[in-house]
This record gives sequence, structure tokens and C-alpha cells, in this order.
Amino acid sequence: MKIAAFVVACLVATSAVSCAPTTRALTDDFDDFVGLLPLNDLLDLAMRYLLTDKEVQQTLLYLQGEEFSAVWDQFFELSAVRDLLQYLEEAGVPAYESLNVVADFLGLSPLKPTSVRSLSLAARTGGLNGLLEEALAMMPAAELEAMFEEKMKSSTEFKALFEKMQNFDHKQLRALYESSTEVQNMIHKLESLGVDVDHIVEVLKDFFGWN
Repeated sequence: MKIAAFVVACLVATSAVSCAPTTRALTDDFDDFVGLLPLNDLLDLAMRYLLTDKEVQQTLLYLQGEEFSAVWDQFFELSAVRDLLQYLEEAGVPAYESLNVVADFLGLSPLKPTSVRSLSLAARTGGLNGLLEEALAMMPAAELEAMFEEKMKSSTEFKALFEKMQNFDHKQLRALYESSTEVQNMIHKLESLGVDVDHIVEVLKDFFGWN
């Protein structure tokens, strides 16, 4: 289930990668994962919630607001994040292009390359947690887990990316949280919607071995 949760978190960014015409590389590994996902069903689910669920609609409005825009800018100013994006770009993954699709949709500042993203949610129907629960239920968890293990053995590019994530300077994220009122407000808003942010953080730390 942890692998499925990780893929959901990366779905927006990775889906734009799936048509990159390259030789066998990291993009092909992403394509293999994306190929397991029921993308049409997930899109239908997202649209249903967006059109009918007030909590999800309010969340979208928040993501389009000034406070989240500040969080977006602050997050992508972190040197560890810029270094990771640069790594992906050099590996042939159009990270900036994919993220700028999200930025354009939400009305956020576009990102520019430098010069050199198991969940446990409260049982409920509807709302942000309801959307995430239903999306996770659609994930082929066993197949994703098996592919992850296979990629770690067979793909040097994928293994290198995972090791890059393991070495990510996650302490910069903690420092950002402690110094940014906008980030703190965003976390409080997620918690008010019933999202167990502390547990999500522990899942990520456990998955990537962050200490």
C-alpha cells in the first residue's frame, strides 16, 4: 500500500512523462508504473468529487489562493528540491514541464530550471479524505509493489533515482515548516480536513529511510 500511496502522490507529475520519446531510460520506468494505473477511472473520480463535493471544491480554491502560492514558491526555492529537479531533467524526465502543467492549472508561478513528490486516512465518505480513499482503493497495490521490487533490481536508472531520494536533504523541509507561516497554515488546514499529516510524514520517512 505504501507504493500505491507514493504513486498517487506523484500521479500528476509522472503522467505527463509517459509520452517522452527516448531510449530506454528513467522515463520508461515511470511509463511502466503509470501503465498499471487506471488513469481514466482516477480522472472520472477526481471530476466527480470536484463537481459535487464542497470540501474538495474548497481545497481547490485554497490551492489557487495566495497562501498556497507562497508555499509553492518557498518549497521550490529549497536547494535540495532544485537539485532533485535538476537530476530528473538530466535523466531525461521533463520535471519542470510536468510541474508547470500543475502550476498553470492552479495559477501558480511557473518553475524555471536552474542554470547548472501506506496512507492511513480516517474512514469517511466524501471530502478530501474520501477522494483519497477511493483513489487508493483503485490502485493495483500488489502489482505496483512487485514492479517497484523488480525495478530496483533491473533498472540502474530507477535505483539511482530512489537512492537520490534517500539522500534528499529532508531537513530543509522541516526548516521551511518552522520558518514559514504559510506552510504552517497549510498543514493546519489539512489537519482540519481530517488528514493525518504526521502519519504521512512518518510514511515518507520510513519509505525513503529518512532519519
